[in-house]
Amino acid sequence: GRDVISVLGDGLVPITIVKNADGEESIQADFTCSYGDQHDTPATVILMKGDQSYNEHYYTRGEKYNTPFSTNGDRFRTLIIMCGKLQYDRGLSRHPPLTLKSPDGKFHLTIGSTFQRPVGQVINARTTERNKNEKILVQCLNPVYGLKDPRWIIEYLNYHRAIGVSHVHVYNVDLHSKEMQDALQAFREEDFITRHDWSDKASGGYTTRKTYEHAKWAAQTDCALRTRGIYDFALFSDIDEVAVGPSGSKTKYPDGHLAPAIDMCQEAWKNRKKVACSFNSNTVSSIYTKLTEEEELAMKDKLLLERYNWIEAKPYCPANCKCLGNNCSTMSRRFHSGRQKYIANVRDLNIPPRPMWTHALARDYDEMDKIMEVLPDEVMQVRHYQGHWYQNNNLLDTVEEKEAPLSGVVMDQVRSSIMQTRDRRRVFTQKLVYTNAKDSAKSHGVEWIKTVERDAQYHRKVTP
Repeated sequence: GRDVISVLGDGLVPITIVKNADGEESIQADFTCSYGDQHDTPATVILMKGDQSYNEHYYTRGEKYNTPFSTNGDRFRTLIIMCGKLQYDRGLSRHPPLTLKSPDGKFHLTIGSTFQRPVGQVINARTTERNKNEKILVQCLNPVYGLKDPRWIIEYLNYHRAIGVSHVHVYNVDLHSKEMQDALQAFREEDFITRHDWSDKASGGYTTRKTYEHAKWAAQTDCALRTRGIYDFALFSDIDEVAVGPSGSKTKYPDGHLAPAIDMCQEAWKNRKKVACSFNSNTVSSIYTKLTEEEELAMKDKLLLERYNWIEAKPYCPANCKCLGNNCSTMSRRFHSGRQKYIANVRDLNIPPRPMWTHALARDYDEMDKIMEVLPDEVMQVRHYQGHWYQNNNLLDTVEEKEAPLSGVVMDQVRSSIMQTRDRRRVFTQKLVYTNAKDSAKSHGVEWIKTVERDAQYHRKVTP
């Protein structure tokens, strides 16, 4: 392979969308790339695919949101620009700017920042030996915002490390308090996370203006591009979603580990050329239950993750399923209908890069059915610590719940990591930040949920 200079962006650039005789669309870039003494070389634009035409998703959808960027309503303007004819000079210590320019000069963009190259060993077809300690699964954590209590993110990162995540890219919108910074720095010193400043100031207002959930698609795509060729798979999910592997099963892997899902995805790629695997989202409805004093006392020394052992017994349409008839006894959980998330193959450099969507690689489900595998819940799922659709529709006391605790083995690993991990100064930073936050917390549960009184059936005897 060779280096290709590319740009990740969001918004309107001059393009022409062309249809052939069969109605198939292609995109023509109406601008060129220049770099140093290389002038006006062709550009290629890759757009996010949807269930409608490129023209519909790029120009027409989302007009009411009054923003030039990707947003709700399936406006897809996150894009990758590839300058394939430019020759990247690795020998330069300081690179000339990259210029994108239309022939009429109305579009002119000069990018002078440093090029970002993969950090790590890129494994390609010519590599004869893989590092025995090679990282396998990276997590692309969607933009994180609004958290003030550091306990959740400390538990979250330790949990995902315990189930097989090797590294996490954190896109930080506003977690800039001392407590949050101390917590993130502790993981950074262990080389477990890479922090990306996704704030209003760093982005010139882009990530906090009218973009889809703080430019989520740009963050996902950025992470996918950064990790290409370095890891085997990338997990795409949100901070209120916890990935869950098989628990109590007789696999060769530790309890709750994601390795069986990785194995299944690897097999799907090898035998059926499936480039990604999706999995369902199941709602942790017990986050809304306001615990009694007795229940709170029993939870005194528990993790936040251990407070919520009950989830919805079946999905609620249309929140995380699509009703197909017979009073929803028949339903679909396909991609966005099941609020699915996914892991994607980022190892094979022959898989073309693309802008990454929320619930699948793209919104074009005809293509996704061909290139994505769906994992069963017993192999992998995400637990969604949210459920406003129940609360807003006054349905919390109609939810049928089932007991589904996270692996006790993993919970013990999380607790041990928090209490026993030292930073470079030999200080128990995680423990100090976590315990201080717990002592000063104004609420016992997750901070983004306001608990409510619920019927007796939602209160269970808890053993301290």
